[in-house]
Amino acid sequence: MANTTDEIQVDEYGRILNDPTHDEAPSQGNSPAAWALTAMVLVGLMIAAVGSLASLWIVFWVGVAIAILGLPVGFFMRLSGRGANGDYSK
Repeated sequence: MANTTDEIQVDEYGRILNDPTHDEAPSQGNSPAAWALTAMVLVGLMIAAVGSLASLWIVFWVGVAIAILGLPVGFFMRLSGRGANGDYSK
């Protein structure tokens, strides 16, 4: 719901406090689904990097698999309501 105040309120740092165009927080991907996807991809790629540097190819492929597995995890978490603008209490 838009703020219908006629006067714009500004704090001591020059920030507008009651701008009606910013009533709803923008979606920055700060959600459990985004965090899970990012964490799994990051951990998987770090494991793959260690496996590659140590010439342990099974470790490399396990890391790649973890990174790839992070994509559907994030997707299905978003579908279950844990994505951006979702209800995180489910």
